[in-house]
Amino acid sequence: MIKNTDLAYIAGYIDGDGCFYIEKIFVENRFKYRCFMAITSTEIENLQYIQRIIGGTVTSKYSIKKGHKPLHRLVIKGKNLELLKLIQPYLVEKIEEFFTFEKFRNPQYRDQRDELIEQMNVLKHNSNLIYFSIKESIESIRKTIIPNIEEFAYLAGFIDSECCLNINKSHPNGRPNPTYKILLQCNNTKSPCFYWLSARFGGQFHFIDRTNMRNCRNQMTWRLSAVSLAQILDKIHPFLIHKKPVCEKLIQFTETIVPLNGIISRHHPNFGTFYKPILDKREQIFHEIQLLNKKGV
Repeated sequence: MIKNTDLAYIAGYIDGDGCFYIEKIFVENRFKYRCFMAITSTEIENLQYIQRIIGGTVTSKYSIKKGHKPLHRLVIKGKNLELLKLIQPYLVEKIEEFFTFEKFRNPQYRDQRDELIEQMNVLKHNSNLIYFSIKESIESIRKTIIPNIEEFAYLAGFIDSECCLNINKSHPNGRPNPTYKILLQCNNTKSPCFYWLSARFGGQFHFIDRTNMRNCRNQMTWRLSAVSLAQILDKIHPFLIHKKPVCEKLIQFTETIVPLNGIISRHHPNFGTFYKPILDKREQIFHEIQLLNKKGV
């Protein structure tokens, strides 16, 4: 039996790295229509997980540039496309594309397939784009919805496909020790995911203006850090696949945060001795995460 959290995870992954294709191609001296859904990723374990749930075929491309990871592709077509209807309630960014895709598959719209192909192109390239004017409305709905378990599963899928988990390390002036901040970050050129994320998890949103860059869209960056991220790590951890090891390291890092009230003052002469094992542990976890991220986790 397929669990709702499995479907929500897949929806999050599709919103990040998936694509709905409806096409008119010329084959054997005639035009032919076809449709399929595909996910492309360098992380085959994510695709294999999705394949076990909704089927499809995974292919791999190894003839790539030196130093690059192999590229894998999961293609869903034919009867397996029916299972996508179970995922539809959880889609966010690509929900309109899904509805157009389903119309294309429906014999009732057979005579409108050329129009639907054009409609899909508009949805992919011209709809829900990022403008500075939407930043205020996105920020105005911060944490207005309490997320449920399926929404944490969706976020895990979105993180595995689209986001970066990390620790930022800095050396503030006038302070003897470095500071560390756990961080979840993603960039996107479409707006629906940011409304969804803001309402459930809050965070910071930064507009990236690319209007003067040829063939580039504006972007927005979402960041969730420190306590706000620490509060949800154990809720997304069960559903993560590829980025689960990084999440586990971040959870270990949060365990090094010790409230000082009633224990020791930062001005106490023994504070350095007290703090050194904590600092060493944080530095160790920081380097472990950098190594995991360097490997592409």
